[in-house]
Amino acid sequence: MIKLFASIVFFLSVHASAAGPAFDLDSVSLSSLGDISAPAVEGTIVPYAVRKPSPKDDRYFNAYVLKAVDYLKTKYGLLGYDISSILTHDIVYYNYGTIMARHAPLTMCVAAQMEVILTAYQLYAAETGDNSIYDYLPKRSFEGLTVNDIKGHIWVNPEFNANGTADALINFGMGERTAFEKLKPGSFVNINRNNRTGHAVTFLGFINNTGAMQQQYNDTVVGFKYFSSQGGSAAGSGGFDYRYAVFSKFGCPDMPYKRDCDVIYSTDQKMLNTGMMLHPKYWKHTALPAAPASSKETVFDGRFFNGVTTDD
Repeated sequence: MIKLFASIVFFLSVHASAAGPAFDLDSVSLSSLGDISAPAVEGTIVPYAVRKPSPKDDRYFNAYVLKAVDYLKTKYGLLGYDISSILTHDIVYYNYGTIMARHAPLTMCVAAQMEVILTAYQLYAAETGDNSIYDYLPKRSFEGLTVNDIKGHIWVNPEFNANGTADALINFGMGERTAFEKLKPGSFVNINRNNRTGHAVTFLGFINNTGAMQQQYNDTVVGFKYFSSQGGSAAGSGGFDYRYAVFSKFGCPDMPYKRDCDVIYSTDQKMLNTGMMLHPKYWKHTALPAAPASSKETVFDGRFFNGVTTDD
């Protein structure tokens, strides 16, 4: 019955939107996604109207990554951080099953980036009707921690040549290396700090020393705004939220925002890991990095990814 209902909703949505305006990904807002709070099946996203994207050719998946950030902040924001928790809710992986959350609705930073990616999948599939993206990687790839699993790379493992989410996407033919100065909102960054901790985040834009957003990199840039999971375990004190990262050479300037200071700027991708996710039509399977014969499954480093930022 649920599948029949979902099919009817999809059929009616497509026909209802046939005469609507062209869909511009650059101007999309949460309101255009319809009733995102009431999916037909928990863990799925079913917008009220499924509209075709504009013919504009976009090489990157940033637009859907940003919509995923908006969706997650709106529906699952600040529900609490926990270093041993994964995903704020169970996520349906098309008809291949469900990726189960652990200790929902709490989550932590590398899991937050995986949830952003999986939510971007859902938004893309719901808007375009293209579910072929789920055929690219098996569901188990988002559940396992071996060299053959994307989760094992997102969780960071230098033996897999995976120093961040950007590396994970590149290793699986789904991403492209991008220098920090060339990043666009919706990119992925893994940071290191001088106190030997780090964080996995979604890049939202460059900032100056007052926290004001900069349209592109310039000589006033001191860092960047990001989205991830961090902070306290209690609802309202941690979980999905924004932070303003500041590179160490600029100190920790006062801002009316929560800051993440002492971040290391480097062109070394092991220290500042940066890149963008490609649009699915550009995904291409590549040979995974050769891991040492002695390498084992990735073990999450909870002391490094401790979820603590400057103003927590």
